[in-house]
Amino acid sequence: MKPISFRVSLLLCAVSIIPISAVAATQPKTHPAAHPAAAPSESISVVRTLRQASGSGQMVRTHAEASVSTVDRAYITKQVASAGALNLVQNMPGANVATSDAFGMSNQVTMTLRGLNQQEIGFMVDGTPQNDPNNGTIYPSQLIDSENLQSASITQGSSPIDTPSYVDLGGQVSFKTIDPSHQFGGYASSMFGTWDAKKEFIRINTGDIGHTGIRGWMSFSDFYDQHFTGPGTDRRLHIDAKFLKEWGQGNRVAAVFTWAHQTISNYYEPTLAQWNATGRSNYYSPTYIQGGSPAANSAYWRMYQNPWEDFNIGLPSTFRLARNLTADVEPYFFHGSGGALSGTTLPTGGYYWGNQFESPGSTLPGASGGQAPAVQRYLNSPYRTGFVEKLNWTQGKNTLTLGNWYEYDDFSNWIDYTPVTASGAPQGPRGTDPTVMMANGRPLRSGDYNLMTQVNGIFLNDRLSLLHDHLQITGGIKAVMVDRVGTNHIPGTEYRIHDNSFQPLPRLMVRYDFNHEHQLFFNVTTGFRAPLGTSFFGSTSPATGQVTSLGAGQQKDEYSIAEEIGYRYQGRQVLGSVTFFNYNFTNRQIATQTYVGNLPVSTTINEGGQTSRGVDIELGTVPFMHFSPYASFEYLHTTIDNDFRVGNDYLPTKGKTAVQSPRFQASFGLSYDDSLFFGNFGLKYLSSQYSTFMNDEKMAAQTHGDMTIGVYLPSYRYIKHPKFQLNFVNLWDTHYLAGLGSVLPNARSTRGVNGTIIDAAGAPTYIIGAGFTVAAQLSTEF
Repeated sequence: MKPISFRVSLLLCAVSIIPISAVAATQPKTHPAAHPAAAPSESISVVRTLRQASGSGQMVRTHAEASVSTVDRAYITKQVASAGALNLVQNMPGANVATSDAFGMSNQVTMTLRGLNQQEIGFMVDGTPQNDPNNGTIYPSQLIDSENLQSASITQGSSPIDTPSYVDLGGQVSFKTIDPSHQFGGYASSMFGTWDAKKEFIRINTGDIGHTGIRGWMSFSDFYDQHFTGPGTDRRLHIDAKFLKEWGQGNRVAAVFTWAHQTISNYYEPTLAQWNATGRSNYYSPTYIQGGSPAANSAYWRMYQNPWEDFNIGLPSTFRLARNLTADVEPYFFHGSGGALSGTTLPTGGYYWGNQFESPGSTLPGASGGQAPAVQRYLNSPYRTGFVEKLNWTQGKNTLTLGNWYEYDDFSNWIDYTPVTASGAPQGPRGTDPTVMMANGRPLRSGDYNLMTQVNGIFLNDRLSLLHDHLQITGGIKAVMVDRVGTNHIPGTEYRIHDNSFQPLPRLMVRYDFNHEHQLFFNVTTGFRAPLGTSFFGSTSPATGQVTSLGAGQQKDEYSIAEEIGYRYQGRQVLGSVTFFNYNFTNRQIATQTYVGNLPVSTTINEGGQTSRGVDIELGTVPFMHFSPYASFEYLHTTIDNDFRVGNDYLPTKGKTAVQSPRFQASFGLSYDDSLFFGNFGLKYLSSQYSTFMNDEKMAAQTHGDMTIGVYLPSYRYIKHPKFQLNFVNLWDTHYLAGLGSVLPNARSTRGVNGTIIDAAGAPTYIIGAGFTVAAQLSTEF
């Protein structure tokens, strides 16, 4: 990898030594963006998008029957070079994104959309699903590099009917990659920032390959940084590729590939009491002391990492079968391996394998006082393959869509243990030997299950266009069946589960265009989330044999009915929308804690019903004297509709505000671009958020701002359209909690509905917001 990185740096450094006089003699002083016809194809796509968007690229025109927010490439290219994909949508209405670092590499990130968490939002890249097949969450570091994105969108209320996801009752986040250009060339950038951050990126466009009609691009990136608070490093190697063939009238076959190889360190997530006492000083131990206390050494930072490798392939294709008949087909495949590490201690005299006591198979290093330091590895190896196929038939005023979705997942998950070296590092960080062995010749495991999932879905959608295309009425239904079979290999726990979900999901969507500027839309949609794979099986403690997480067994599907009514204005100078929304949930699944005797254990519990309603506002303009303002706002009111069961009593949660649901959030942005200098400023405000169902603990409100300034540089020979930019994250170095790391039923002892005293379930944890960060980036096409 080093030779590639060196050549990228060499190419970029060439820009800085171009003689100014030579540049002046060969190039006009105006930036080529002022003359779109002279720009290469990669730049032309940006110019074309700008004509459909606000001047900042932060608000794009749409004709959807639902609320949709989009940023395009003009906005994406001005963000921090390594910005995680979720960072690109954080200022949209309803989006509440909390990240542990400024560069978007950490997987300790949460996103809620109108109060629904990321396990209830569908994430797509070019139509392929990205949510973890077992726990439904999203890991931003695995997603495609932002340098390769054409746009990022949020559909706040519901997903399109053909979305291949059964966790998307809270809307959808979609990323679209850039298409390959017809000419050979490429793009390269180099970023350096605080916290010793570095990223090198290069993309090569093949151009048209002979007479095949195929064109493509491939990119490679290398990222490294140190943590801004406490010890820890992140390293990520990433490859993206896309190849495309188009022919005839509307025939198109694309292949999109992503590979990630990374080791990401964890940030410490403090409780509120720890944060109030020491602020950012909460972090894992920076040193490992040989001969020291195993309990103290178990907090050593190198024991808390996330080693991972995966690849993702999608083949989105469209075929025109007849003048009024098209077919869309998208097969996809995903495989990953790795997991999460955490420090722990093991007894030297023997371990519990489930409810069976076993003697140790060997002596562990670093033992003291009957305990030895070790690393607990939460490892998994998922496979996911599926396809979506649909026929679109247009006849007169009607467009009829009939489709099918099939997916097969095979997910193996286990929790085992590895010894540490003399320096405290895990001996087997990626799931390879050595592992801690028992005397019976088996590896010590406290969790070990396999879950196979099959999904079958069919959908029918009909769109009717009336009143000279001013009125669009769309009705559809999607029926989804999720069938799961799993086995658990830990003695004393549930051995086999079989769970089947079936849900019909009708919808109605209406849009009326008064003219090309004014639109009204209304929709009623339904959504569901099948029980997450992590909820079925329990795990035990190797030290005591007691249950540490409880399988919830047979559960009901989480189900929602959502309504939206909105107005959208898309004039020549101003774009804006106002959307009122209402959700009603039943069988709301909450990942939380319950009790086995007096022991609190993690599980998934059916919270019952929830109601959420509010309003989203979004406003943007085209450039005025080179300035383009943008603003978004949300008011959200949520209530828990049922009391929460704990043992034989209930916490009085009915009428309380739901967790992770800020009442107010607002964002303001201002962009500038005069074809020589450019910049943007963003300000985000979030009101306080409750972290317990009882509303007895909450995270304080937060306000933070980011800024970019840059300059377009003259082209010279093979260096085309270079630019230099500085990105500033958290401008005022505000010390704040960015999001909730965990939520609990209650943080204080509470008298239950039936009169018993229900002890506190523990203390919620929080994600610390990134500190002030500066990143300098030099980029160029060639």
